[in-house]
Amino acid sequence: MQTKLPNLNALRVLIQVARLGSFTSAAEALRVTQSAVSKQIAALESDLGQPLFHRFHKRIEITPFGQKIADLASSSFAQIENGLREMHAPAPNQIRLHGDADFVELWLFPRLPDFEAQNPDIRISISVTVGMHSPPSNDWDCAVIWGRGDWSGLRFEGLMTNTVFPVAAPDYFAGLERPPRLSDISERALIHDQSRFWWRAFREASGERDLDPNAGRIYNRSSLCLTAAARGDGVTIGDEVTTQALIASGALVCPFPARLPTPDAYYFAYPETSALGDAVQRFRDWLHNEANAHRDFFDHYWRRKAGPA
Repeated sequence: MQTKLPNLNALRVLIQVARLGSFTSAAEALRVTQSAVSKQIAALESDLGQPLFHRFHKRIEITPFGQKIADLASSSFAQIENGLREMHAPAPNQIRLHGDADFVELWLFPRLPDFEAQNPDIRISISVTVGMHSPPSNDWDCAVIWGRGDWSGLRFEGLMTNTVFPVAAPDYFAGLERPPRLSDISERALIHDQSRFWWRAFREASGERDLDPNAGRIYNRSSLCLTAAARGDGVTIGDEVTTQALIASGALVCPFPARLPTPDAYYFAYPETSALGDAVQRFRDWLHNEANAHRDFFDHYWRRKAGPA
């Protein structure tokens, strides 16, 4: 059998005959005469050196060899069509996003599938920095930075402010016949997020001197602190951004009424010398909408916790 490529039009005819099981039906589908179909198949059989169909009085039956050739041809044509379609499809818009690790991992990343579903032509590549307080140094299109908005060489706009508060598993203080106090937290159960600063601040704000802010353990990632608190290891300091999903699901609660504001906030930023392209503009608009929904969630949550006015 020769190995040169057979006539491509004959292969297309073969695919139709194999699919429809009839020279007549294939001729109708291809809008040619039955004689033309028969001649193409005969020529193809001559080129390949083997019969492609068994011919009976009123029907045909494809041979195993014929079926293999038909399957191979069908797969090859489909691959060519897909390749041509991809060549003509517009390339996706790429966004290089840098962000504060806590914000990205605990707030943004779970929401990104919604953005990508709404914007299937945009792809977002992400890099994170723990405690990101300054603009990234390498190539970037936009960033979410935690700080006070005092950076030069970039454009930035406020995205979200934040408050901090202790959080615990829903049943952590079960058994108490009164609202819990900071002094009800055992020394081994105090969980610090990166430093002891916020537990010291809550001790001062509450006036409860029985709490030792130097006790407990320190984790350098908010996700570790929140996971430990949610499984009942102890009480940690959370904030509106990092705890929202866990509070919404009921995995964490705020056992104390006190909340402390932070001097820092999350900012959306982009290079001062860069034009804000359509993709980044759409991402920025979506991000602001999500931030508004986030604020609405906590406005309702704090009002509900405060009870009737």
